[in-house]
Amino acid sequence: MTIPHVSTALRQTLERHRFSLVLQPGVPVGEETAHLVLDHGGETFHAGRVSHDRGLWSAFAVVRPQGLWRADEVGRYESFEDAVLAVLMSFTYVE
Repeated sequence: MTIPHVSTALRQTLERHRFSLVLQPGVPVGEETAHLVLDHGGETFHAGRVSHDRGLWSAFAVVRPQGLWRADEVGRYESFEDAVLAVLMSFTYVE
């Protein structure tokens, strides 16, 4: 899988704020997952992920730095870009 297309404006915003999309290797076809990570001076921090399942993209944002369940589902979207935007607008902590 390759990362689905996102608009130039979103790609530039991600780059400007040092975010990148990283594919999760080893997932079955049709269940793709991309992680949204922040590059901070040589370290990377996880802000959330978007997962494709049954035709929709589920957005999960990191909302609690500690605890068993750090991420909450923040929505299901038809487009990959909408799911990425939901993670960007919802995360409160990067791990």
